[in-house]
Parts: sequence; C-alpha cells; structure tokens
Amino acid sequence: MNNIIIESNVENYIGDLTEMIRAFDICSDPNDINADRITVNFEKSEFDIKIIINYDIFYNKTTNNAQHLADTVCDRVICGEDALKDFAKAKRLAKLKIYEILSSLTGITLPYGSLTGIRPTKLYRESNRNAEYFEKTLHVSKEKTELIDSIVKEQSGLYVCNDKLVDIFINVPFCTTRCSYCSFISAEIGKVKKYIPSYVSDLIKEIRDVKRWINDLEYKVRAVYIGGGTPTSLDTESLESILQECDFENEEFTVEAGRPDTITRDKLEIMKIHGVTRISVNPQSFNDKTLAAIGRNHSVEDILRVYCEAKTYGFTINMDLIAMLPNEDLADFKYSVDKAIELGPHNITVHTLSLKRGSKLRESSYERDMSALAGEMIGYSAISMKKAGYKPYYMYRQKYMSGNLENTGYAKGNTACLYNIDIMEESLSIVANGAGGISKRLYADENRLERLANPKGIDVYLDRIDAIIENKRKFFS
Repeated sequence: MNNIIIESNVENYIGDLTEMIRAFDICSDPNDINADRITVNFEKSEFDIKIIINYDIFYNKTTNNAQHLADTVCDRVICGEDALKDFAKAKRLAKLKIYEILSSLTGITLPYGSLTGIRPTKLYRESNRNAEYFEKTLHVSKEKTELIDSIVKEQSGLYVCNDKLVDIFINVPFCTTRCSYCSFISAEIGKVKKYIPSYVSDLIKEIRDVKRWINDLEYKVRAVYIGGGTPTSLDTESLESILQECDFENEEFTVEAGRPDTITRDKLEIMKIHGVTRISVNPQSFNDKTLAAIGRNHSVEDILRVYCEAKTYGFTINMDLIAMLPNEDLADFKYSVDKAIELGPHNITVHTLSLKRGSKLRESSYERDMSALAGEMIGYSAISMKKAGYKPYYMYRQKYMSGNLENTGYAKGNTACLYNIDIMEESLSIVANGAGGISKRLYADENRLERLANPKGIDVYLDRIDAIIENKRKFFS
C-alpha cells in the first residue's frame, strides 16, 4: 500500500491516529506529496461530538490495480460532563474506524486490533473487564484478551489506587556501553566521568528534599526503584552514597543492576546492607553472537557467574529477554527462554524488540518485517512460562514493536514487582528524581494524572537542580 498521511482538525491527535497506520507497517511520510490521505475531523456541539472520516486511497489488494476508494464514516459520541474524556473516547473511536478501513483494504488483522496505547490492561480495568467489548468492538484477538484478563486477575490484592501512597523513582542515566536497541536518555559512563561526582551529589540533594516533604505532607512510600541506564555502572562508593539515602520505610526496593559486567560482590553486599529486595540481571539473550552484535560488553558465561553469585544474597531476581534481536531465529530465542527458565529467577520479563527513535538500530535503517516470527517467539515464551509455573503479572506496549505485540513480565509465587504494576496501571503517584525523571501525581477521585518532567540533559539538570527541587515540592503540595 502507498504512503498514507493522517490529517485532522485536532492537531494533537494526529500522532496517536498515525500509530494506527504504522501498526499495519504502512509508511506515513508527511513530506510525500503523492501520499494517500485519511482525514479525521471532530465537530463538537452542545450535545455530541461528530467524527467525520474521509479517506481517499488508491489500492486493490486482489488485482493490484489502482482503484479509487473514497468513503466517509460518521459517528457520534455523546458528551458527558467531562468533555476531555469524551474527546478521548472520540479519538479511540476514530482509531477504531481507521483500523476497520485498513483491515478491510489489506485483509490484515492485528493481535491488539485497534489498540495502540501503552497500557491495554488499564483500559481493560476501566471497561470493567469487558472481554466482549475488547474482542468484538476493539477487535483485540481472543488470545490477547485472555492474556490481558489473566494479568488483571493476577494483580488482585497487589493493585492499589491511593493518592497518598507514592512510589519513588531514581534515575542513574549511565551505562558502560550503549546497546543497539536502546533509546533511553543515557550516556556511556566513560565519556561523562567528569559529571559523575556532581550528578551523584545533586541527586542526593533531590532525594533528601523529597524525604522531607513526603513526611511533612503525610505521604507513604510503597516502592523505591533505582533505574537508568544501569545504576550499577557507578563505582561502589557512589552507588552506596545513593542507596543509604533511600530509607523510606518502603515495602519494595529494586535496583536495575541489569548488566552483569557492572555487578561485583562489593555492590551486591552494599545493596543487601541498604535494604534492596529486588535486582535485575539481564541477559537479553543467551547467545554470545547476539550479545556481541547488540553491543553488550559481556558474555553468557558472565551472566551465569553473576546470577549464581547474586542468588546467594536472597534478592528477588528478574531477568530480561528480547524477542526479534538482530540475526536471531526461532531456535536462538527458544534457547534463551529455555535457559532462563532452567536458571529459575523469580521474574522473567519477555520484551518484543521495538525500533525506537534514538536507537542505533533505528538510525541504521535496520528492518525486520517478520511479524509471523515475532508471534511465534512470543507465543513460545508464553507457553513455556506457563509450563514452568510463571504467571504474567504486568504488560506494556511501545511504538514500533515487532508484530504489534507486547512486553510481558512473568513471576513465580508472590514475587511480582509492585513498582511495575503501579507505573503501568498508573494507580499511584510517582516521585521521580534525577535527569529525565518524570513525576506523576495521581488525583484518584478524578481518575486524573498530572506530569512534571525533570530536564533530560545532565548538564541542564545540574544547572537547574534548585529550581527542579522547588518545582517538585510545589507539584506535590
């Protein structure tokens, strides 16, 4: 199919509506003067919102001949008291209509139907677990609807919605090397050594202020999560200076150790001393050729050594795997899944490769249009996890995901990560610290979140630390 451009009278919606185009692996280049167009207009009156969709597409999948297809779709969304919510419903309905148009023209159905958002479980919860609505109206497959339902069930007793309960996120935006698939705002630590002492000092300053106003405002902390980047890329002294500030009387304390080449016995010991309950040792793959190809500075042997050592400290341990890594076939991925299950970490998170902006893979024009293979990989992991006693407990989706699939976290026993549930369901406020951290304040009675972002650049963060601290204090007051 030719390039298709979305146009709309609500400019803020164009990006979200365009995601429906990308989900079909159709190009959407706004600079193409010969592109086909889908126009979506929203007309609001006192009583309703009218959605008018015009599409003018030249395509015939049967004969492969140019054919003028033009139509208009018109639907109404009844307005309630909250116009913003109604417009959100209207946008969702517009995406549904675009999905139905493209599915009809191409003969393609997608596993998540018209859903393009990050949090399908949150929407499912808001629909009162209406599986029929997901399958018949939103066109989500039965398999994915059942997965979503099982996750929401697994979160029973763990899901909490309370605007006086918060999670603490601490960002350490440094890594030893940059993986080819990574788009996080992080820097190779060897190139930014001069910033490290100042960054750690200002990060501690920010955390200490948070502790003060949290107590003053009578917030309680449920989980602390130190992520990045790779926090354990810091030297032992710097890491410990941050850890010793994290005495929030929290229920869960995670450090995203991640890369085995950054984990030492000394770091494991100080994490244990300072109350860390959960860490990650992330292989991504158990194939050395793949690790070299994606820029990981370690071997499979390193993963096995560090994992065995970390087990002796009694942490809940997570391992990440990624489906559809460069040059991996189904057998390669199956081997990694089987190896992770054999090792038996408490949590295994299975990601689907996403070619995100800012990643080396995306910048190199890497393409892997193998939706069927992605489906086989994710299908194998789901079946294998179930057989091994792991249950899915959270999920999220991203833009540019292979096969339009998902990332799923699996847990054994009572080891599900509370922070992962909270941030994906947006059920608690998140107090974010460090460069690039995004705080979220929940207004539970209004089912509303407000966001406050710290500057992404490390130098900007350092220059503005006092203003950042003051703004956040006001944001949560």
